[in-house]
Amino acid sequence: MEVYELNVEIIVPGKISAHLLPAYEYYLDRLDRYVNVNVSFVNLGGDVNVENPSVIKKREAEHIQKRLRGRSYILIDLGGRQLTSEEFAELISQHIPGKKELVFVIGGPVGVDETLKREARSIIELSKMTFTHEFCVVILLEQLFRAFKIIKNERYHY
Repeated sequence: MEVYELNVEIIVPGKISAHLLPAYEYYLDRLDRYVNVNVSFVNLGGDVNVENPSVIKKREAEHIQKRLRGRSYILIDLGGRQLTSEEFAELISQHIPGKKELVFVIGGPVGVDETLKREARSIIELSKMTFTHEFCVVILLEQLFRAFKIIKNERYHY
């Protein structure tokens, strides 16, 4: 399958803040020549300052699962497998043959409900450091761009 035929969807609660919007749009534009990317924002599960985090995670999981509609996905979460950029490119290239889509899920501000962890095809971690869920979207977009450059043997990764 040509890389161009693959649809990538990233499902994440919330939205992109104004300060991250330029980087978000930059990588979406860059990725357009390799793959169709859609970032699907679902509702946040509640106010992290007043509600129980487990209740928030459960609500977000319900919103995410409605968007997933039973499709398999790769979860981005702390405690997942850490990959180099080359290993991430290999993971992507393993999913390309015979697949029309690749779905990633990123949890909200308080993390991910256990049901999403149990049902994930695989779980990867972007870093041992903690980032906001919206910043993880930008990092994932950049790593997807880098992965497709690696897959196509184009200069970008040194």
